[in-house]
Amino acid sequence: MVNHTDPQVDTVETLAALRRVPDVRGAVVTGYVGVDGRTMLLGYVTGPDPAVGTIRIRQHLSSRLPGYLIPDHLFVLDALPLTPEGDYDLSALPTPEADLGPADAHVAPRTRVERRLAEIFQELLGVGDVGVHDDFFALGGSSIVATRLAAQVREVFAVEVSLVDVLAASTVDELARLVDEA
Repeated sequence: MVNHTDPQVDTVETLAALRRVPDVRGAVVTGYVGVDGRTMLLGYVTGPDPAVGTIRIRQHLSSRLPGYLIPDHLFVLDALPLTPEGDYDLSALPTPEADLGPADAHVAPRTRVERRLAEIFQELLGVGDVGVHDDFFALGGSSIVATRLAAQVREVFAVEVSLVDVLAASTVDELARLVDEA
């Protein structure tokens, strides 16, 4: 059962910040209780190019909101679903579990840096096999755990990586590029 109505999550400030992101035409923010019982903040937007939308949105939000108000998962949609009455249809919104993608989309780490980053993702998130295109936040990461990820990357690779970097480059592939460029 989809639970998009967790009363413990205040979404007003996050929603206001999402609506101020350039190119965002519409936004909805909900609390969601995942299969593990953890409450997450989910953001749904229309407008930006899906290929780069979530990176730019996270960059924008990270400079304006405290970490706990940044959505754990962001979804870029063609349109926000509506009920016949014209309200947002929260039950029709995708869930994080539905956003993990097909199993055949998995690409194994190809380099030493990617392999080590995949191991770090696995350790921090308590998940199994991590591919290079798997998103830290889609795997269950939060902005709080992203702070730990940035610290681990700094420690393991001796490169300066900030929380903003992790929010903008949240896949193994993107983080590996940052490490390789440093």
